[in-house]
Amino acid sequence: MSVISAKDVRKSFGEIEVLRGISMEVEKGEVVVLMGPSGTGKSTFLRTLNFLEIPDDGEIVFNDIKMKNDVTILRRARSRMAFVSQSYNLFPHMTALKNVVYPLVKVKKMEKNEARKKAAEVLLRVGLEDKINSYPGQLSGGQKQRVAIARAIAMQPDLILFDEPTSALDPEMTSEVLKVMKELANMGTTMIVVTHEIGFARDAADRVVFMSDGIILENTEPKEFFKRPKSEKAVKFLARL
Repeated sequence: MSVISAKDVRKSFGEIEVLRGISMEVEKGEVVVLMGPSGTGKSTFLRTLNFLEIPDDGEIVFNDIKMKNDVTILRRARSRMAFVSQSYNLFPHMTALKNVVYPLVKVKKMEKNEARKKAAEVLLRVGLEDKINSYPGQLSGGQKQRVAIARAIAMQPDLILFDEPTSALDPEMTSEVLKVMKELANMGTTMIVVTHEIGFARDAADRVVFMSDGIILENTEPKEFFKRPKSEKAVKFLARL
């Protein structure tokens, strides 16, 4: 069953056409990794899926919701679709626990005590049980990103979008975050991940979608992509990595 589908999605910024007709479907429980050179439209495409960027043309359907720039529709869709970026987007004046509690109460309308219990559970899952009362300024980059992931999974979304979640982290912190993401993948969480982390793509992805110049050039299993890339641009990209 398709969780999200995109058909002929296009997006331009001024004269520059960043997405030139992207079509893709993601099934329930799939982990799809988007790879490709920088500036090729991967993050823009990810952001169009939840309308952080409004596509110029094409159709996006999420859980039978036809996405459009309508507050009611977007609120309904985003309550079931989480987004984790490289910049964490935590509230600096709230503890790790409160950062997870807030959307549960605000969006899910959960009772506060229940929300605190849920938040504590997910922070334990991501290995931050000893940091629940710490503020973002007291956390490392890897810990902040794990709080952001905890906040996402606490909402029990049908889909999590990850936009280069480890790009701002050093190798040790990257390892912390990727471990949590692999555990999510093993649990059957539906994910679309923009990343250059080959190890994660090999170990956790069901498919690798390779983009270049605003189009999809390859859409295949990781083993096939890394061993036998079909396009010359993919071969050059992998050689650089």
